Amino acid sequence: LLNLAKQPDAMTHPDGMQIKITRQEIGQIVGCSRETVGRILKMLEDQNLISAHGKTIVVYGTR
Repeated sequence: LLNLAKQPDAMTHPDGMQIKITRQEIGQIVGCSRETVGRILKMLEDQNLISAHGKTIVVYGTR
């Protein structure tokens, strides 16, 4: 997610960087299932590192 947040198509957000990507696409990039991606995103949300709603993920503290 940090690498994606540094890509040119990432958008600035008041809390960090915003990326638009599906859980399926993340799974294809890292080689795991969509379900596993969902669980990991939830863990990161619980740790207040990201916010994930649909295809929109905000990675906190990046710019």
